[in-house]
Amino acid sequence: MATTLIIIGKSLKINRPFLEYIDSEITLHVKTPHQKIFLDKNENHLFEALEKIINNSNQTLIIASDDSFNIVGKIIATLNEDVLELKNDTLIPSKSKEYSNNSYLIDYNSKKVNILRAKENEKLPQIFLTYTDSSTKFSLIGLDEDSTKILLAPLADTYEIKLTSTSIVEGWSYIEANAYKYGDLEQFLKSVKSLFPDKFIENEDILTHIVNSLKNANKTITVAESCTGGAIASMITSISGSSEVFNGSIVSYSNSIKKAWLGVDENTFKNYGAVSELCIREMLEGVLKRSSSDFALATSGIAGPNGGSESKPVGTVFVGARSKNGEIIVERLLLQGNREYIQKQSCYHAFRLLLHVGKDVFF
Repeated sequence: MATTLIIIGKSLKINRPFLEYIDSEITLHVKTPHQKIFLDKNENHLFEALEKIINNSNQTLIIASDDSFNIVGKIIATLNEDVLELKNDTLIPSKSKEYSNNSYLIDYNSKKVNILRAKENEKLPQIFLTYTDSSTKFSLIGLDEDSTKILLAPLADTYEIKLTSTSIVEGWSYIEANAYKYGDLEQFLKSVKSLFPDKFIENEDILTHIVNSLKNANKTITVAESCTGGAIASMITSISGSSEVFNGSIVSYSNSIKKAWLGVDENTFKNYGAVSELCIREMLEGVLKRSSSDFALATSGIAGPNGGSESKPVGTVFVGARSKNGEIIVERLLLQGNREYIQKQSCYHAFRLLLHVGKDVFF
């Protein structure tokens, strides 16, 4: 069931780290909301806005700031011809179906509405809504989006599945599969896996899949990062259980650190530069030697907005992956976007290469 997310309060809207935390918690319960709407408690037509949004939604999750929570409660109670009463030290509508401290669930016109009080730097209260749609998401590694659509269309028609695809990076398609009324999602996924045994990853979270696969195979990984500045390490360690597979990271921004810590040859810098295939190969070799890991990733590039040249414009990035047995892939990329997006794309390209060099582990 699609969910509409409403966030009320300017203090929440401007707090990016807290918003990211809210998004991650919501995804665990209702996946990605159908739409996200920001409102302010001082809006002249807040009552009418909430009424309209709730009536046009399948189910609604309202996250209210500390100073907006009681105002929202009064509006919700009025809409539902209800009154507020104190339960669990929280003022909530008396008709609430479920409630806990700073969270309650009501029925309004046969629709579920869950209201939470969100306080910065505190744990989000209990979310009562759940996701009930018959859908799933998966990845196909090594296929572009156009090829993905062409190859999956016959299967989708056979099993009455609606597909929505996107390209995480070139060579990595991410697909949402929704079953129609008589669709068979389970058989569709089995057929996709049979058709693409060395490309299909069913886990919606690719990082969780990587960590779990390494853990199951008793393998470890380490990273040597330049232009991504530790982002790959951060993404890996965001996954619970990563301490069992992640040995560490070297963020080697300067050439001197690449030379001293990773053993990159001085002649490599002189003849090819830090942003080069040879530099990545030596970074991979150096970090594997120093960590004794089974796999290694490396990045070096120009994320911008400054630092580019005619031969190596902004967005020029080299990424590489290597296994302990010597299998190695290094690619030159020409990425577009702002600095943050170029860095993020570089990370996902590195993970894509890891899946290729470790196909026996990850597929």
